[in-house]
Amino acid sequence: MTWVEWERRSFVVDFRAADPNAPTLCAGWTTRHLCAHLVQREHAILRNVWDQVTTKTPGEERFMRRLVDEAATPDGYAALVDRFAAGPSRHSLMGRFDEALNLVEYAIHHEDLRRGSGPVPPRDAPPAELDEIWRRARPILKRAYRKAPVGVELAPQGSAVTAVRSGPSTVTVAGPPLEVLLHAFGRRSAAAVRVDGSPDDVSSFTRWATQA
Repeated sequence: MTWVEWERRSFVVDFRAADPNAPTLCAGWTTRHLCAHLVQREHAILRNVWDQVTTKTPGEERFMRRLVDEAATPDGYAALVDRFAAGPSRHSLMGRFDEALNLVEYAIHHEDLRRGSGPVPPRDAPPAELDEIWRRARPILKRAYRKAPVGVELAPQGSAVTAVRSGPSTVTVAGPPLEVLLHAFGRRSAAAVRVDGSPDDVSSFTRWATQA
C-alpha cells in the first residue's frame, strides 16, 4: 500500500465518523463541501478549476454545489464518501500521479476536517508517511512566505532546517512536521508551532501571518 492509499483510507474513516454539516478549517465549507471538493477534484478536473476561478464566496461553487446538495441525506453523504474512498481512476491524470498530486492535499485537508470544530489530539501518523509528506511539500513551501516581512526558516522536528525566504533578519517556524506544514498552507491559527527570532521580527511576522 502506498502512502497516499494509506492516507486516503484514514481520511475515509474520519469522513464516515464526522457530522456532514460540521465546520472545517476551510472558510465556508462544511464536511460535505470538503468531501465534494475532493471528489470533484479527482473526477471532474475542469469543473473544479472553473469553480476555483469563478467563485468569490466559498460554499457557493456552481458545480461543486450539486455534489454538496446530493449529499444532504445520510445515504447521499455515504455515497459521496464512497466515491472518495474509491480514489481516482487509474487511467486519469490524478490516478497516474496519485502520490505526487494527492498525498499533501489529503494530509492538509484531513486536518481541515479534524480541526474544524476546535483543537484535537495529534494524529498518530506513521513517521515514514510524515517524512514523505514533508519531502513532497518542500518544493512549494517558498510560495507560502514570499511576501513575509522577514526571512523565514522552517524547522520541522526530526528534519533539517529549510530556508524558504531570505532577508536581513530571520524567524524560525518550528514544530512537528504536520504542524509546520499547516502553518505554511495558511492554517495558522490551528497550527501548533513556535516562532523564534528577535521580538520585533516575531511580532512583525506574526502580524503578517494572521492577515495573509
